[in-house]
Amino acid sequence: MPVQELMLTMRDGVKLQSFLHLPPGAGPFPALMARCMYGAEKVADAAKAFNEKGFVVLAQNVRGRHKSEGWPTGRGDFPEDGYDTIDWIVKQPWCSGRVGTFGGSALARVQTATAFLAHPAHRAMCPQVLPYGMMSRLGGATMFHQVPMWFFFAQSGPQLNPYDSIDWMPHLFKLPQTSVLDGLGGPLELYRDVVADPLRNYWSTADYERFAKLDTPNLMVTGWYDHCGTGPIDFYLHTMQHGTEQQKRNTHLVVGPWDHGSDGDAAGEYDFGPASKVNHRAAEIAFFTRHLKQDERVPAPAPVRIFVMGRNAWRDEQEFPPKRAAETKLYLHSEGNVRGAWTRGELSFEAPGEQPPDRYLYDPADPVPSWGGANSGPARVLPMKRGARDQRVTLYRHDVLAYYSAPLAEPLEVTGNVRLVLFASSSAVDTDFTAKLMDVAPDGDARLVCDGVVRARYRKGMEKPEFLTPGQIERYEIDLWFTSNEFQAGHRIALAVSSSNFPRIGRNLNTGGNNETDSHFVSAHQTVFHDTARPSHLLLPVVKGS
Repeated sequence: MPVQELMLTMRDGVKLQSFLHLPPGAGPFPALMARCMYGAEKVADAAKAFNEKGFVVLAQNVRGRHKSEGWPTGRGDFPEDGYDTIDWIVKQPWCSGRVGTFGGSALARVQTATAFLAHPAHRAMCPQVLPYGMMSRLGGATMFHQVPMWFFFAQSGPQLNPYDSIDWMPHLFKLPQTSVLDGLGGPLELYRDVVADPLRNYWSTADYERFAKLDTPNLMVTGWYDHCGTGPIDFYLHTMQHGTEQQKRNTHLVVGPWDHGSDGDAAGEYDFGPASKVNHRAAEIAFFTRHLKQDERVPAPAPVRIFVMGRNAWRDEQEFPPKRAAETKLYLHSEGNVRGAWTRGELSFEAPGEQPPDRYLYDPADPVPSWGGANSGPARVLPMKRGARDQRVTLYRHDVLAYYSAPLAEPLEVTGNVRLVLFASSSAVDTDFTAKLMDVAPDGDARLVCDGVVRARYRKGMEKPEFLTPGQIERYEIDLWFTSNEFQAGHRIALAVSSSNFPRIGRNLNTGGNNETDSHFVSAHQTVFHDTARPSHLLLPVVKGS
């Protein structure tokens, strides 16, 4: 049937451009809704696939996009628009009274925002790569590579600015950070307003009581290399902590070796095998068939399904992280002479004795370049690539400390939240410390597994900024996010410590000023300790006997 263009009126009178895709037949049908930040035409193929399976699809442009009225302020989700649209859908003669929602990234965020309003007809959602709490696991630093590019693209006006024709790196190197979009056009004031306030809880995970109101079966998908990868996991964890028993039973999490596109062919330069290539549309159709058509012949997904990299196989779990994962310390050792990967330190399960510290100089004018990892969205056009990448291009630098374990005698699986406890001092009053966990093959290939950062002034929490006393030793805990990786026999576990990962992470200028609005910077002399009193160590969630 031909697609019908509609203008649906919201409670405040704003009209939103919507496109109705009806399947053949008499109905009534269950309905699916996608609220589209990037244009309703982007979901046309999905709508066709859902129509073929007997679902109505309403694709709606959010405020300010194409012909929709209003203006998208910042990352406003306007959940009431989702609620009002569901209300309109269920009153139509072709609707069975049950509605589901679908879409990835910004389209996932509006799903969960609407779900918190608990419309009784919202009976299933499939939010892929959900940017929930996007900045919450960056230790007070910012995911810099995404922010200016996303604002230039997504907040540029009704038709969207194309971002892939710009050589972005010279612009991202500009200081102050608030000037990055100068000369490019786009939403300058909006971007500056957001970036200039480092304490702004812009992608908040607070307000946990909302989870007690959730009553929408939920199938979430993300990837270990997704820049929003902690979002679906944290949303799952908060549901398990604060949701109703029914919502817990109906919440499912899938994590693969993917980036923000959940595409098995685009996760980097490593082939994780045919099992990594998953038909997400088929899984969504099955989920919607079970919950919207109430067909219990369709089995429920596993509570959690994770892809174990290295082993390159899927495994179903009852919870995440798995409770059987044992927190295991892997200690840093050296003779105080570590220089990149030329002169490496060691990682060992044995605690250190008295050892001299390692030192390096962090110069904000020459940051360690990002190479692979959780870099996607608009940042996929940057030269730093994305996903699983060999880190040797970044390891042979004088501002990187590299520590390798001995070759493993047997496989070792790490599944869960990886952290680094680091004892360090700095000559600066504020600085960053970064960490990368790598899986090193016998030929030296150092595949990035996960990474993290802590901004020194926020080492005790975003609510308690506290500057450093130069030269004073402090304890830092760096969150390296979540992963599942089996290090194979003969492989080494490796760690890289530095103070930058640019442009994935915004540079700390080391002055104690505002890193986003200042241009002046100084270099910082960094010292990392690993001795009896200050045993720097990785905290690895080790799963045995899998």
